[in-house]
Amino acid sequence: MEIRAALSISLLALGITGCASVKIDDLNAYQKVPMQKSAQMPSKAALEGAKSRVIVLGMEDKKWGGAGAELSDRVSKELNATNNVVIVDRALAASLSQEIQLAEAKGRAGYTGQDVADFAITGKITEASAGIKFTEASSWKDKDGKTHYVSATCTTSGKVGFSLKIVQMPSLNVVKTLDEEATASTTQDTRWSCPSLSRDAAREIVSAAVANAVQKAHTDLKNQFAPAGYVMERRTHEKDNIFKTTLGANSGAIAGLAVVFMRAVQEENALTGVPSTEQVQVAEGVISDQIGAGFSFVIVADQNKANNILLGEKVQVKYEDSFMDGLNKFAH
Repeated sequence: MEIRAALSISLLALGITGCASVKIDDLNAYQKVPMQKSAQMPSKAALEGAKSRVIVLGMEDKKWGGAGAELSDRVSKELNATNNVVIVDRALAASLSQEIQLAEAKGRAGYTGQDVADFAITGKITEASAGIKFTEASSWKDKDGKTHYVSATCTTSGKVGFSLKIVQMPSLNVVKTLDEEATASTTQDTRWSCPSLSRDAAREIVSAAVANAVQKAHTDLKNQFAPAGYVMERRTHEKDNIFKTTLGANSGAIAGLAVVFMRAVQEENALTGVPSTEQVQVAEGVISDQIGAGFSFVIVADQNKANNILLGEKVQVKYEDSFMDGLNKFAH
């Protein structure tokens, strides 16, 4: 049986711009400008480019047994393929999921257990179904009067929905939620009628739907853990603004990659009084051709937004959906 599963892609669309827009002809022509420090300066580990430790916990699958395990495995593989994180063995933190659930239920902030991860991903299967449909044979005539026959078919289809939470450790702040759904189907010719849907066929089509759903969410997942660095200095020349960052070639910097500047903003829940940290975008830029092993210069075209960037703020690569990603979302 051939399942119309997720379309495979080898490259992400990275928002690479034309070469002319990323070239800095004379770096010495730019003068350093004093910068105000961020309220939350990066830690030593962050400046050293340590990869985030991510643990993908077991997913609730009351809608379809086994779909949760499939979802966990698919998410782990997506993140592992980025080479930007360290996937933590789930066996090292067997109680972590219960700790997070308890904290959510009681409104308790913070985790005091094992220091095994910087982020935890939890979630559940919100819907799952599988079925088989018979379509009768048909015929039609073209403009020349020739008759064309279409065989009867059996279409096996599956649908899956899921909800994911990315939780920062040890604060237990939810930094990202992802809700996605997708379908999968396969069609075969038949002469009479469709057989009953077997357990194996149902499991296979649901598994394909899970793969398609994760594929639809993979750009958001990778953006959450995309290569990142921090602002070290600002330089200006006439109306042009460039920023030196710790995002270097060793961290994944490539000339032409789109990046975003993020600011950590602390807020307090007006009802519970529990503080949380939100990441707010303050500017966009593009990595120039001035790149070293541990640094890169980023061009920011918007003067007003350039004025808002602070020393020590995070700068992160921004992935975009490729054409194939868009096609997959449309198809499933």
